[in-house]
Amino acid sequence: MNFLTRSLTTPSAAAETAPSTGVEVLIQIRQQYPDIQFLRFQWQDYSGVLRARVVLLDTAIAQLTEGKPMKATGLALTCSVDNHLIPGTPTDAQYWLVPDWTTLHPTVAPGSAQVLCSLDYTLPGQPMTQALCPRHTLARVLEQAQSRWNLSFLVGFEVEFVIMKPDPATGKLERYSRGWGLFSVGGLRDPCYQHIEQCVLKLHARGVDIQAIHTEGVRGQYEFALGPKPPMQAVDQLILVHSYLKDTFTPLGCTVTMTPKPVVGDSLANGQHTHLSLQPASPQLEASFLAGMLKRLPSLCSFCLPQDVSYERLKPFVGGADAVCWGTECRLVPVRKIEPSRWEIRCIDAMANMYLTLAAIIGAGLMGLNSQEPLVWPDLGDPANATAAQGEPLPKTLDEALDVLEADAGELAMVLGRPIIDLYVKTKRFEVASLAKLDPGEVRELFLELY
Repeated sequence: MNFLTRSLTTPSAAAETAPSTGVEVLIQIRQQYPDIQFLRFQWQDYSGVLRARVVLLDTAIAQLTEGKPMKATGLALTCSVDNHLIPGTPTDAQYWLVPDWTTLHPTVAPGSAQVLCSLDYTLPGQPMTQALCPRHTLARVLEQAQSRWNLSFLVGFEVEFVIMKPDPATGKLERYSRGWGLFSVGGLRDPCYQHIEQCVLKLHARGVDIQAIHTEGVRGQYEFALGPKPPMQAVDQLILVHSYLKDTFTPLGCTVTMTPKPVVGDSLANGQHTHLSLQPASPQLEASFLAGMLKRLPSLCSFCLPQDVSYERLKPFVGGADAVCWGTECRLVPVRKIEPSRWEIRCIDAMANMYLTLAAIIGAGLMGLNSQEPLVWPDLGDPANATAAQGEPLPKTLDEALDVLEADAGELAMVLGRPIIDLYVKTKRFEVASLAKLDPGEVRELFLELY
């Protein structure tokens, strides 16, 4: 529940009392939380970096009352992860914030609220477009699934994280959470864990569905299992969880990180395993949908594994094998089938923009349906296929994944749109080159801070 529905007890009450405009929403949150003075309009860029424009709550109410649109910046989606502007970015472009008021929540720190936004885009003399926004793109793909196939989806995420703290001597971030992992109760005695429970209670009060918490990895890692929601709401919930975790530990002098490889020379790896199910479950559609995902898995890696460090997780039991394959209840592969019409996609981490990544994954499945593609890859979870060969290798670097995406772009553009694919590739190509100029230690520290 967000603050709009938290106090409502029946659907009819919700219909009668829920605010209908942004102005009414903000007036209500000011009444419920008198200490809130600032509003963060937030969006996620192509690199998975959460960005925001902060406005006084009174200013936001005044602008919305006058019917003025909320500006972001013409650079909203065209900065690399290290904050360099992508070459060729129009200087006269403008993005406009489209708040989704159902995502409005108070922040952990007192005095602020946050709301997630989609982005409309304009250039002088040209019509407004939604084609470059990851959130809009996911909405379009979901509409295609509903209108063409009468399909909807549920998505659930596994959030793996580690708590870091600066070394007093060097100032470098080092692992602070040290508890024993893999469901060990000993890991729950780590001093960090009490703050994790506090964060979970705050998220629960905001309506977040955290189905389980456990220690993960060998040492010092934790995981939340988030309950299933429709794709857009699932990503919105994921971003809220990330934010609340980071904001809970920041006053303690700590950094929560979901980066794939947070500790140099350590096997510890953070992933973001993603559960996707067809609604309703459909034996008639399941095979072709899975085939569509598997056929395009090498190009999907450019979205799922969006930095070179991401590819270090392509190992059995971590991110899955480094080849196209699947298996029923098999954790050695990148796509695990859990039950009919439900899969766990393991080759994903938290550096991805999950709006765009889910749009690409679901879009690939829809392409399989459209062409009635056959499922030619064997079920490696079946003992009868123990010696069966895996499919083609997955990319080993982001550049390789982008090469495959560019080669397949015309096909994938039918569901995603060519403009967003072209800008994404351009952004990530520039990012790879930009990060290559930095010392590896600088890149690691940057990732620990942002993710």
